[in-house]
Amino acid sequence: MKHFSPSSFIRGIGCLFILVFFENCKKDYHSANPSLERQASNSAATGLNLSQTGRATLFNYNLEGSLVTNYSKNSKASNVALDDGVYASTIKLTPRNGYSLLVLEGFNFKIPSDATIKNIFVKARRFKTGTCTIYETNASLVMKRERQDLPDWWVQYGARWADLNYFPLVETEVNYSQKGSGTTTNGQPFNWTPARINDPYFGVMFQTASEAKSTGFAVINYDLVEIKVEYSLP
Repeated sequence: MKHFSPSSFIRGIGCLFILVFFENCKKDYHSANPSLERQASNSAATGLNLSQTGRATLFNYNLEGSLVTNYSKNSKASNVALDDGVYASTIKLTPRNGYSLLVLEGFNFKIPSDATIKNIFVKARRFKTGTCTIYETNASLVMKRERQDLPDWWVQYGARWADLNYFPLVETEVNYSQKGSGTTTNGQPFNWTPARINDPYFGVMFQTASEAKSTGFAVINYDLVEIKVEYSLP
């Protein structure tokens, strides 16, 4: 049988007391200063990407009499607000005239004025009916024209895109994206700001053409168009 030593027992109790005292001191330190934890949490959150998503309320706004769009008079912004099988549609496009112009604005963004724009994403669901071959010639974001000597209108701004695929016969989603600032392929710098994006004239435009060697006619249909803006706060 191992001999029991009273002095060993006392030393063990003393070590246990020191360990418990030390652990309690650490707990008391944190619980007595909860503001330090909140400050650390807020500091860690600084710079995180936030985002807002918008859908158009203006459909080919202010274009009547100015530009040919070749969209039917029944098409409106609510047709492209949901993925619901209700479409904004063109008139019949032919091999000789497959041009169409769709400008969607009024996305109602409310991005804080001190935010930095990081990325902009566009999602569109579209297809065609008919045999005429249709392709996209130009897609880009638009914003309010900033020239003070001219009436309010929109201008293309930032990177430009063109989906290389012909319009499909089955509804298909296409996606476009660009940074909040940069240089276009033709060397023009751009810088998206909250003021430019929050403006009612901010939006997206799509232009199409037809393959001259194709036959018949085609109608373009858009079901849903959505813009998502990612930004950070100081």
